[in-house]
Amino acid sequence: MNDRAVIRGLIRQGAQINIIGDSLAAGAGSSDSYSTEEVILHDGEDVFVRRAAPNSWWSRFQNYIDDKYPGCTVVNNGCGGAFSFQLKNHLPSVFQEDKDDIIFLFLGANDRKRVNGMDELRSNLTWMIRYFKGKNKPVAVFTPNPSTAENESYKNRLYHLEDVANTIIDVAEAEDILIVDNYNYIMDYLLFTGKKIDDIIFGKGCRNDGLHPSDKVQEMIYHNLMRVLGFSVKTDGAVWK
Repeated sequence: MNDRAVIRGLIRQGAQINIIGDSLAAGAGSSDSYSTEEVILHDGEDVFVRRAAPNSWWSRFQNYIDDKYPGCTVVNNGCGGAFSFQLKNHLPSVFQEDKDDIIFLFLGANDRKRVNGMDELRSNLTWMIRYFKGKNKPVAVFTPNPSTAENESYKNRLYHLEDVANTIIDVAEAEDILIVDNYNYIMDYLLFTGKKIDDIIFGKGCRNDGLHPSDKVQEMIYHNLMRVLGFSVKTDGAVWK
């Protein structure tokens, strides 16, 4: 049985899904999102808190799960600003072996700010995947959404999001695990519609910084996740269970 079927089966049985990652994992950028006071982990002087994000990709996913499989739960441990090495080093703060059944890893965007960021991402992501495999936890990894050319031009962008996406894809293929490739899913949409990322990444009430996705892009990430997992969503306007 492949990982997609395993994950779907576990969800139907009432699994707990643990989302581990950075601000993109947490749904930052979406409207009405905010940082809570609940601390997820400490790393020296860095304190990472939980984010509420009712219009994010993961809240949409949680709403679907609550509707279709009410025994299933979603826990979001997205840590805004976290590097992959911080998440790796503090896994005990974000992983409960006796409760977590499925792991989503959505990280790497911040590693582009580090001198050896892509090597670090490759090493840390590989280590985390193998760690969870050793615990018999199915894993899915996510690539980030594209950002605007302006956002990519900041001086601290030593690498770019296509580099992050390529690294994550390489690792996922090497480790033979499920990948939710948001980067290329959204780039394909832009190619076929003739739009630019600037046309969809900004939105009313959203962060609008050119990186963190608007509600529109959050919805696209959600639909891509559902497509990869093999879950069918309701048609627009549907009100039935």
